[in-house]
Amino acid sequence: MALATDQARQVNVLRDNYAPIYFTTGPTPSRSLHQLPQGTRDFSGRLDHIAAVEALVGDGRPGPHVIDLYGTAGVGKSALAVHLAHRLAGRFDEVQLHADLGEQNSEPPTAAQVLQRFVADLDPATLSVPLGAQDLPQRYRSLLAGRRSLILLDNAQSADQVADLIPATTSCLVLVTSRVPLTAVDGVRLHPVGLMSEAEAQALLAGVSGRHWSGTDDEHAVRTLVQQCGRLPLALRIAGALLKKKRHWSVGKLTDVLTDERTRLAKLADGSLDVRGSFEISYRGLPEAEARAFRVLSRLPLSRFRARHAGVFLRVSEARAEELLELLVDAQLVETGDGGHYRYHDLLRLFAREHHEKAGDDPGGEQVARFLDVYTSDFLESYRGRLLGSQWSGAVPVTSPGGERRLSDPDELYIPQRLSPAGGTRPGSRPARWQDVTAEHRKVVVLGGAGTGKTVLADRICYDIARRRDGGRLDVALTVPLRQRSGRQRALERLIADSVGLRHGLELSYETLELLLTERRTLVVFDGLDELSVRDRERAQADVAGFCARYPRTEVLVLSRPGASVSGLLANGFVPHVIDTFTPDDVRTYLTRWARTTRMPPWDAERMLSDVASSAEMADWLTTPLLLSQLAAVYRRHGRFPHGLVDLYDSTYALLFGGRELYRGISRSAVGPEQLGQVVCRLAYRFVIRPGGSPGMTGDEFVAALDRALRLTVPEARGLELTDELLRLFSESDFPVRPAPATASGDEPRWTLVRDPFGQYLAARYIARYSRDSRVVATVCRRVLTAVRATGFAEGAVHTVRLLDEEGVPGAAHQLVITLERELHRTRDGEVRGSLQQIMTQLRAPAPHAHDDD
Repeated sequence: MALATDQARQVNVLRDNYAPIYFTTGPTPSRSLHQLPQGTRDFSGRLDHIAAVEALVGDGRPGPHVIDLYGTAGVGKSALAVHLAHRLAGRFDEVQLHADLGEQNSEPPTAAQVLQRFVADLDPATLSVPLGAQDLPQRYRSLLAGRRSLILLDNAQSADQVADLIPATTSCLVLVTSRVPLTAVDGVRLHPVGLMSEAEAQALLAGVSGRHWSGTDDEHAVRTLVQQCGRLPLALRIAGALLKKKRHWSVGKLTDVLTDERTRLAKLADGSLDVRGSFEISYRGLPEAEARAFRVLSRLPLSRFRARHAGVFLRVSEARAEELLELLVDAQLVETGDGGHYRYHDLLRLFAREHHEKAGDDPGGEQVARFLDVYTSDFLESYRGRLLGSQWSGAVPVTSPGGERRLSDPDELYIPQRLSPAGGTRPGSRPARWQDVTAEHRKVVVLGGAGTGKTVLADRICYDIARRRDGGRLDVALTVPLRQRSGRQRALERLIADSVGLRHGLELSYETLELLLTERRTLVVFDGLDELSVRDRERAQADVAGFCARYPRTEVLVLSRPGASVSGLLANGFVPHVIDTFTPDDVRTYLTRWARTTRMPPWDAERMLSDVASSAEMADWLTTPLLLSQLAAVYRRHGRFPHGLVDLYDSTYALLFGGRELYRGISRSAVGPEQLGQVVCRLAYRFVIRPGGSPGMTGDEFVAALDRALRLTVPEARGLELTDELLRLFSESDFPVRPAPATASGDEPRWTLVRDPFGQYLAARYIARYSRDSRVVATVCRRVLTAVRATGFAEGAVHTVRLLDEEGVPGAAHQLVITLERELHRTRDGEVRGSLQQIMTQLRAPAPHAHDDD
């Protein structure tokens, strides 16, 4: 018999008068108090989360630190929590407890069950002394009192599971992971865990797969794989495991396997790792109304949407839709950044659509069709109405000394442009209409020299589709001037919406635009790629390629000059075509129609046609309906065609700043037409010498430039009233300086100059004709070189030389040419050198033959 000890037990035998017998219990094995699970060996990234949590732990707040790492399924909460726990274990080195609060055998453990285990681990003697459930929390806190302890509670389902597991001691850290934020836990610090960055995602893939692709052909495929996984750590870990297991697969092979969205979730599984299974846990906990909203809204054809869109799609009120969306946000099944816009994670959308199919919520697809009708029909009708009222179908004024006439049907004058494959004619290929080219190719780049009618073609495409002259193949075409993006990296979607607002006075919301690009048959024409700087041009090509990838149903056409590199587009599958020049028959047809519709006397019409036929140089100018109409108008006024392009621009200038005002008998400004033209030329020069070639001025910059131009041109003009009057005048769309669309809501107004080459002609006119310095030659040379270095100014420099010849300034033109040649040999700037070479090439070309005036 052993001596009684504190651990002895007394045995009393019923109805036995023997003395009590004591048995000494054997030693109870101690439980480990350092229970942290092993961290993942290939953990990477999350530096911002680690820094944020460590800052919370060290902030000096009283009481136990309770931090809830919450986020959607598969986002890597557990791996991050374990990694953090190991990093912080040195501060809490006495006790480290761990419990998985997730489902086990379809049921999550209760707080009492976890407490019972924790208390037993902390005091093994309690295995022999059962405690009541009401005593467990107090016993647990007593055992941890004053001890530096870290409690890791993974996959918490609710606040009730966690509340009793928080010790009272101040030297304690409780790390909790959960899918929904546990706001009801007293003193909890919430820390959301989001998706990995692109760099983190690639690093995780590399770590799990054991592969490295920097500088290899796999780099592009890895970016695609990261997108397919939605930067979700669980999906990335599975993809990495598949690459590790299948060493014979390239990364491109795996991206091919995951391309089909209908089977992607099934393929993102490897043993116990399963994206679909992880999502299923969250979905099973939803009440039926929320589950149905989750399924149905996954078919909403918007990447982000508002409550009003959800209401229309679910056929409930906006308030009810917002209530359902907020419940789905709380369940981490829908995301929101600002509380106004909502979106699905890409893989969660696929998961929801799988359940949508199983449930048969909308078997006929009526919801999508109805939604499209509600949110695009009004815009399409308004846009079509604006296009049908454009220059192609309305009565267009034609001014002449005899008064103003109107064309009854300007559409009759349009000569359809023809497109031919670039790089040589393919066997059997023939020039084709734009309709035929875009029907054969989804991505097309159209090249055309100055004056070949690229912008005319862009506008005509929009008009033809509005009139259903494309055979009804497309619903809408939108034309976008890329020059408005120069110097500002605006999203192409924003550029499209701004262009519609500026040109047609219509608001195109982000959601409506997305529907047009993803659900409707839409063609987008990006005009003026060549008008961007080399750096901006390369970036724009990459962005257009990305645009095509985002909207695979949208057809895209890009317009540019032949000299500008389009290699970025060609590498991304764009098919190059060139605009054919008008044939002599085209020119004769157009001018014959012009003479008939303007009621030109037969003898004048015959003489005009005879002059065209007698000049070979004239054929190089007569390339577009717009240029033809201007040439014909010049002929009607002067009885001859212009001698050269400068002559043509002179005529246009006279029409803008004199002729039109005189013919109509009106004056729209207190500044006379001639002085107004000088002001515009001064402003044009300020635009072409913008640092770095930036084409836009802020409102304040433009007002200051306008005020200075007025003081120099009209010294007697004083006060802000005249400046304000000209600001209103320039806001009209037919002036060479005009407002540019705002880049974002709240941005201050910006101003820009019309596209080349007329804008450069205006600047050249200022340099050549309004340089009043006594050393005029030196001033001219300095100003031309300033513009060349800033914007290239190729056409403008050539115009300046020829305008100086006309001005008769002794030796000025010759001295400017010498200065440009010296700069060509001296400069080391490749872009400036290219512009100077282009200038010298044009100056060395023989001047066109001047026709007699009679």
